Amino acid sequence: MGKGGRALIKTTSAKKDELTSTVLKKYTWNEVKEHHTPDDAWIVHQGKVYDVSDWYEHPGGGVIFTHAGDDMTDIFAAFHAKGSMKAMKQFLIGDLIPESVDHKDQKQIDFEKGYRELRTQLIKMGMFDSSKLF
Repeated sequence: MGKGGRALIKTTSAKKDELTSTVLKKYTWNEVKEHHTPDDAWIVHQGKVYDVSDWYEHPGGGVIFTHAGDDMTDIFAAFHAKGSMKAMKQFLIGDLIPESVDHKDQKQIDFEKGYRELRTQLIKMGMFDSSKLF
């Protein structure tokens, strides 16, 4: 199940499940792209790099590998409940170097920012809250 940051957490932190940004390695976008198969799968979420290699126990199954070597920030938000990121801590291996992302032009960056801001506002408005009466 994933090669992630579990071992790194245990060896670098005195507190359980704590990992500070000073410990995290920095990765370029090109490095992330190289890890795009189920047995060698890295994904990016909000600028953090996660190693989910061989994580076939993922609750959604192998679908997690469809974004191996890619940014899955918005896909994650669309298909996961609040609090789901807690399960990802064990796979954290580092930070993405933002300047290394060269495949997105300013138009795409602005679109993603707008989408994420809209989603945040909709959450605050309760638009994603379910009704037990429905």
